[in-house]
This record gives sequence, C-alpha cells and structure tokens, in this order.
Amino acid sequence: MAYPAKRLLTAALSVAALTLAPLGVATVATPAAAGACLPGETGVTNGCAPFCLPGKYLDTATGLCLPVPPPPPPPAPR
Repeated sequence: MAYPAKRLLTAALSVAALTLAPLGVATVATPAAAGACLPGETGVTNGCAPFCLPGKYLDTATGLCLPVPPPPPPPAPR
C-alpha cells in the first residue's frame, strides 16, 4: 500500500511545482512603475524608454509626439 501513497505524493508535488513556477517568473521581470519614469518616458520590462520616436518630443499639453522644432536662427550681425 506504500506504492499508491508514494505515487499520490509525487503527483501532488508535481502539480504544486507546475502551478507555482509561473508565479516565480512573473515576479522577477516586473515593469517599472509609471511614476518612476521621467516625463516623456514609459515603463518597459527592464526600466524606462522614450515614449516618442527619435526626432520627436512628447507635448505634455496634448499628449502627442510632435517633430522637434528647428534651432533658432543665429543673431544678425551688427
């Protein structure tokens, strides 16, 4: 009668291990909290990343990615 008990114990331990394994992986790779990123960045799995593509900036008034304005012209000679 020891064999069925051993088999049941092995099955129970296997189910417990397979059930808890995804929880261990989920707690290791947590994304950054939204409050931890600077304005114009978003939380990703390993930290923060720019929200807009290169050459654009986040307009906080509208929430849109707008083109970076050209630099101002140099001052006129006197």
